[in-house]
Amino acid sequence: MTTTMSPFHDRLAEAAGKTSYRKLGKMTETHPETVRRYMQGQTPSSSYIIAFCDALGIAGDWLLMGKGPKMRNQVRTHALKSADASELLNAIADTLTALTARVETMERFMQSLKTKLAPVLRAHRDGSAPASGILVGTKQNPEDSQGTDEREPGQSGDLKPADAIERIRATVVKRASAPAD
Repeated sequence: MTTTMSPFHDRLAEAAGKTSYRKLGKMTETHPETVRRYMQGQTPSSSYIIAFCDALGIAGDWLLMGKGPKMRNQVRTHALKSADASELLNAIADTLTALTARVETMERFMQSLKTKLAPVLRAHRDGSAPASGILVGTKQNPEDSQGTDEREPGQSGDLKPADAIERIRATVVKRASAPAD
């Protein structure tokens, strides 16, 4: 079977460099003989192309069409350099819309949490015992407790409800300021 080299196969060889067929096979979970055939001109499967790009950090557009940067980690920089002002503004607007939706979801969560913990806070302020089963790890029936502590492992017995809310709030704020993936 005679195969011909194409510009695609030239880019495939360039990306592979001096990596052996056996090593490419391990990296892509492909039999080395299949890798050899692909590298020598046979049309590779789409799953091999994806695995090849993932394993070597190659940009798919470059490998398939010869367009854009060779390395995947250069795609964003290339896109920013070649984008016009309206594309950049649209990208910023899309990001702000997504962030606004995340903040609104977090606000709803915090409001829900505040509503659920309100009886505990009232009981704490009044100095009375909270309703049974409101705190995580407490028993539903007070007659069953008989003085034993039923908290989950790792829960502090000293943590006051107000402190718990503050810890949750701090965690939510920290997550909100973390960069999105």
